[in-house]
Amino acid sequence: MRRSTILFHVVVLTNLLQRQLAFEFRDALSRRSLLYEGFTVAALCPQFAVAATTEKPLLPGGRAPQNIQIKGEWNDMPLLQTKLAQSRIGQLDLSPLQQPFLGATELYYAPFLFGSWNTTATLKRKIYPFGLNYVPSNSLIEGSPRYREETVGDRCSYEVHYFSTIAKTMANQATVNLGLGIPETKIIQDRAFNSVSLSAAYNQLSPVTDVVWDYRNDPTKVLLTLSSLSADMRPLGPRRAEIFLQARQAESLGDDVFCSAEKSRAVTIAGRDVVVSETETITEFRQVDRDHVSAISRIAVYLTPNPNSREGILWQQTEGKAIAFFDYELEMQRLKEDVPMANGKVERRACVRTPKDVIQCD
Repeated sequence: MRRSTILFHVVVLTNLLQRQLAFEFRDALSRRSLLYEGFTVAALCPQFAVAATTEKPLLPGGRAPQNIQIKGEWNDMPLLQTKLAQSRIGQLDLSPLQQPFLGATELYYAPFLFGSWNTTATLKRKIYPFGLNYVPSNSLIEGSPRYREETVGDRCSYEVHYFSTIAKTMANQATVNLGLGIPETKIIQDRAFNSVSLSAAYNQLSPVTDVVWDYRNDPTKVLLTLSSLSADMRPLGPRRAEIFLQARQAESLGDDVFCSAEKSRAVTIAGRDVVVSETETITEFRQVDRDHVSAISRIAVYLTPNPNSREGILWQQTEGKAIAFFDYELEMQRLKEDVPMANGKVERRACVRTPKDVIQCD
């Protein structure tokens, strides 16, 4: 065999091996998003059927056909009330969320979400609009963006915090600069606490050990340091993740219904390997009473437009639309603590510790 032919085969085999290692690395990282309402795993794993995956020819122009496959059923799902939820949780043909012109750089939540909450979440269903052939990672089929082995029916609990801060809005800037009164406060989630809480509850492959998040000056960027040891103490090497919060929208319906949507890009770095993933979390919260909130939440997964990978080709064929949905039912119970009052009495109040180590109570 000629030398040039041998070199050609070596190059081909090397490229194939590199691609395989890249996909295995992506699966190992589980394509997880670490910043929002988290969902841990219990032993509830009901059986479900999945339609057989078959290749379908591309539509004219190279566009992928719709080939919806669903794991699990949600027959008693409550009706979506907000237009934002109807347009994003109620649809299967979903393009990435766009940031409104002059929109806020932080996602502000409804006042009724202030405080610390014990949340129980149940994964109700998984939906693949283009079929399993357009899902680049096995972890998104066998698990979810939250956990590599999460199955339909898994239920778990975790704690999340929402606290009050002075909103960085043009109206508040004018109020402060012109001395027109007291600036308005808004409710935001504690992304640092929630990231660690989610990671620990989920027993993730690389637990979060440290979070850098400047919610006053740069709220759209979160830096995570990941453990160099896996949960079973296997060495993984130095790892970190950079989360870029790219777009957000919110809608309130009266005083007791609120919907939020936020899209993020996560860049996970492990040695010389880099994995980029994009997700969007849409949640419609409904206040049942002062201390109880129920919610419907969806995580939408998007491909990334890397022109030198199989995922980039799939992104072109799906026109950048979501290739997987993970729908959850949430039950949130407000946590309270005893607070001494000036008159010597003790009252049960909703309180939360802020990232600045300040205790806020309602």
